[in-house]
This record gives sequence, structure tokens and C-alpha cells, in this order.
Amino acid sequence: MTNNNKEKLGSLKIQNEVLGTIVAVAASKVPGIYKITSNFVGGIAELLGKEHPERRVKVKLSEDNVSFELAIVVNYGVNIPEVTWQIQKTIKETIEKQTGIKVAKVDVNVRGVHLEE
Repeated sequence: MTNNNKEKLGSLKIQNEVLGTIVAVAASKVPGIYKITSNFVGGIAELLGKEHPERRVKVKLSEDNVSFELAIVVNYGVNIPEVTWQIQKTIKETIEKQTGIKVAKVDVNVRGVHLEE
């Protein structure tokens, strides 16, 4: 993660929670997404207001890249393949730009559709 013009002074470690936060913020800005959701256990914590969005993102960090998995609820009527592709693209670009870590893959699971009342 060094720039050719900069001398390497030491190592850099970015915690998974930081990467999860960046992913959650980036994904939530994509039009058509209602929310990032959780698995069943996380869903209970979410209902109780005790879960943070970055904890809804599964992060797998290896030596030279990172992978993400997240579940979402989309708004009714959106083009689901387009929304999920846009989320993948946005996350990849954001992580690589902000951290310099190569993104290997972004898995997006659509868990529901939000209907306006």
C-alpha cells in the first residue's frame, strides 16, 4: 500500500470493523437499497437496537486482498441485478481507493423487498 513517491516507514493494519464500516456506508448510498440486514441472530440484536451496520458485513481479509459478504433489503420495483451490481462496484471502488487493499469479491444476498405503506 505504498505510493512510488513515498518511502515505506512501517506497516499498516486496518481492522475488519473499519472495513465493515466503509462497506456499510458505501452500500447504503446506492439507490434502491432499503437497508443492510443481518442473519437471524444479528436480526434480534438489530431489533433491539444493539447492532451496528458494520457488524452486518462479513469481512474476510487475506494477505493481499479482502472479500465481503452482506445481506440487503431492496425497495420494491427496483431492478435487483442492477442494484446488486452497483453495490458490488461501489464497494470495490471505495475500498480500493480509501485503503489500497485489492477487493477479491463482494457477495450480496438479497433477503427481502421493502414495500411502501
